[in-house]
Amino acid sequence: MKPKYAFIALFLVCLSVSGGLCAQNIQNQTPDQTTRTLSSIAIKGQVVDNISGRGIPYATLFVKNLDIGVSCNEDGYYELNLPDSLSYEVIVRSTGYQEKIQDIGSSSASIYEKIKLTQNTHNLQEVVVTGTRTEKTLANTPVLTRVISSSQLLQNDFENIMDALEYNIPGLQFNSDPRGDNIRIQGLENKYILILVDGERLSNTPGGPIDFERLSMSNVKQIEVIKGAASALYGSSAIGMTINIITKTPERKLEGWAKARYSKFNDLVFDASVGTKFKNITSQTLFYRNSYDGYDLTPETPQAYTKNPGENMNVEQKLGWSNNLTKVMASGILYLNEVTNPEESTKNTHYKSNNKTLRASVDQKVGNYNQLRMSYYGDFYTRETVFEKLNESEKNATSHVQNIRLIDIYSPLVNLQAVFGGEFNWNKDYNEIQYGEEVKTRKVNDVNGFGQFDWQIIPLFNVVGGFRYTHHSVFGNAFSPKINIMVSPGDWRFRGGYSRGFKAPDATELYSDFMMGSVSHNIGNPDLKPEKSDYFYISSEYRAQFFNISVDIYQNNINNKIQSAYVLVKDENGIESTEMRYSNVDKARIRGAELSIDYYPLRQLYFHGSYAYTDARNMNTKLQLKGNTRHAFSYSTTYKDQLFKKDFSISLAGHWSSPKINDAEETSLDPETGETVQIITTNPQSAFSLWKLTVLLTPWKKDHMEVNVSGGIQNIFNYTDAKKFTTYDPGRRLFGSVMFKF
Repeated sequence: MKPKYAFIALFLVCLSVSGGLCAQNIQNQTPDQTTRTLSSIAIKGQVVDNISGRGIPYATLFVKNLDIGVSCNEDGYYELNLPDSLSYEVIVRSTGYQEKIQDIGSSSASIYEKIKLTQNTHNLQEVVVTGTRTEKTLANTPVLTRVISSSQLLQNDFENIMDALEYNIPGLQFNSDPRGDNIRIQGLENKYILILVDGERLSNTPGGPIDFERLSMSNVKQIEVIKGAASALYGSSAIGMTINIITKTPERKLEGWAKARYSKFNDLVFDASVGTKFKNITSQTLFYRNSYDGYDLTPETPQAYTKNPGENMNVEQKLGWSNNLTKVMASGILYLNEVTNPEESTKNTHYKSNNKTLRASVDQKVGNYNQLRMSYYGDFYTRETVFEKLNESEKNATSHVQNIRLIDIYSPLVNLQAVFGGEFNWNKDYNEIQYGEEVKTRKVNDVNGFGQFDWQIIPLFNVVGGFRYTHHSVFGNAFSPKINIMVSPGDWRFRGGYSRGFKAPDATELYSDFMMGSVSHNIGNPDLKPEKSDYFYISSEYRAQFFNISVDIYQNNINNKIQSAYVLVKDENGIESTEMRYSNVDKARIRGAELSIDYYPLRQLYFHGSYAYTDARNMNTKLQLKGNTRHAFSYSTTYKDQLFKKDFSISLAGHWSSPKINDAEETSLDPETGETVQIITTNPQSAFSLWKLTVLLTPWKKDHMEVNVSGGIQNIFNYTDAKKFTTYDPGRRLFGSVMFKF
């Protein structure tokens, strides 16, 4: 790490620590009995766990039929000011607990209410936002949403975001190269999967993949996953799947963590944060650094590694201010990454990159029914070529993404909510070689208007309908409607819906004009049409106190699918050459089903299993899409108890995938008959499974401070594949980490 960046990181951490310590010096207020006024009465009390009796920090209370709500302090104490001599129903909520409706009657007598909540084993009261862009509990969202919770992330001590997704989403697979991280699911690659962080698009590298190393695992609150098209809410690329990574914000006067994690190949992570919430102000500083030696699955070629050595660093500062009507948030991120060459490499260049991200938003309540939100997001990526012998570097590519959005959440009735908004997206890509000798920079933009209506017609029946209109500077206009329906009798949830998705061609597909080594001349097609999809699904879910099961059936039809193909051409002199061209030729149909089961036979024991079946076909050739796996299974179990009176858990997680399909159609001329013959060639990759064991112990805990020690085995059965690269996993490795939280 360069000294100047280390100094910046240290300065920001010290700044937040000093602010947090100042906040910590203010004494906690101890709740008294009721305080009377002439027109209202203050009802005080505490929200506690029904078993331990401990206060539940930051539980929320909302008074039905009144625009009054409060949040408890860090010890679960609250105070409600209500009109005198009336009775009220209060909705009490906290993450991980069952929602409770408490009857409270205010009178001239003193009132002190202790409210007991019961832990929710399935976390169905967990608040999710991805499916509708508004807050919904997991049980009551009409858009089927999968959630990876913070407790799952902690108990399994996942290496990174990729690790967490691969072990929890059946059929999802990663591989990494010097350009970044590549995802495949249902035969679809990166460009069909939308990755969000707190609802904002995580930009790609100039090469196409996404660099997940820039995200700290310790700061992830939960990961929300929805399958199928979500373009009505999120625009281009939301065709196959949307993954929204929700991060944490400070909730106490002083809080944070420091963590170190080490595993094989000198993979070393340092992760730290300090934050404060004092009166109306929040501040959080985060620091993350990862270095690794890389690994090689093909030792016979030591000059080229499967994953090259490298290091990266991320520094982030968040600030917030709020009152009853207004909330202001801002953050800035600096990310540095450098991937070097193995010692025996003959290359004399390597890549390094930096990423600067700025976010700002203002929420303003207007009147009784409207909540306005204006936001700005800017992501500025630069990649450089490092000339090792000269100790110099030169910029070779940049990718700038900016977004401005205005949303109005209009809630005229308790059972009716509407969302209206508009946004402008601007992309500017620079590439030294990719767009030809004369043009180095390409720009595209789009203007969008969207709306959504969420109507709880009767308590058992919820309808959400929406649309997005897009005008793109290159391909013109697009309209993306959606509708979702949920019927919820008792412990059952029946969901169904339709949504239109679209993906605009990227700059590479539109404007490429360069030689790809000695293989081909890549030529873009500015006449490409956007890819569109029609996604249909139905699902049913049954939930009980200790058991939850859901079944999801879907079909996704993708039209105008952009395909690249090699074409043999001859010039006027008869000289042959190969060109890679892009065209709208394919139609794809992806249909499948998913089964998910959660079971708590004991309070301390949890089982989860998911199975996914996928039939992903190119409808022109009738072949499976390359990279599709028809069957995939994921499993996890966690046992939590106490060991020597200390909190303890042991978790086993695994995933299995059937053979990855790589069928291809070849055309040849029969020399005897002169007829064209089509031959199907198959080159499947083997089925495989990866398993992971993690042990977590909390040897010390006091108030909000605790020490967590974890360790385990990644890839227990040491599965590798250096021939067909079914997986890029390097094999069995031990890992361990220590985290101090305060």
